[in-house]
Amino acid sequence: MSKFIFIFLISLSSLSYASEKNIIESILENKRLQKLNEFVATSELSNDLLDYENLTLFAPIDDAFSALSAKTYYGYLNKKNRDELQKLVNFHFIEGVFSTEDIEDVFTTKSINGLDLEIKKNNGILYINGAEVIEANIKFSNGIIHLTNRVLIPK
Repeated sequence: MSKFIFIFLISLSSLSYASEKNIIESILENKRLQKLNEFVATSELSNDLLDYENLTLFAPIDDAFSALSAKTYYGYLNKKNRDELQKLVNFHFIEGVFSTEDIEDVFTTKSINGLDLEIKKNNGILYINGAEVIEANIKFSNGIIHLTNRVLIPK
């Protein structure tokens, strides 16, 4: 019995530690977000993102980047396209914390760079501009991450 309690307490401490990480650490340590991590690092937005009080990130998993052509993917990573990369990265964040429980129907909000995003819940599945949330409510110190199946491209 005491062994079970000890394991349970270790599990709880690791869960609370996970939510203590900031957004940059959470992206870096999630093995499904390595391409997003590369985009955030190259965009040089890490410090800017840490300045927000609360954030929700709609994070495309690594497989989502495969829908981009190699020319587009590496084009974003080119230093001369840093403004476009920053626009793309910022398009995945909204100010405030929105868990799946907070979203009832359909609403439009603004990304942190001021562009419109449509958030919709249909049959219990969350969508952001048509991208499906495949894993939701991953907490970090001042917000929440929802993993998506597509990269959101600002227009």
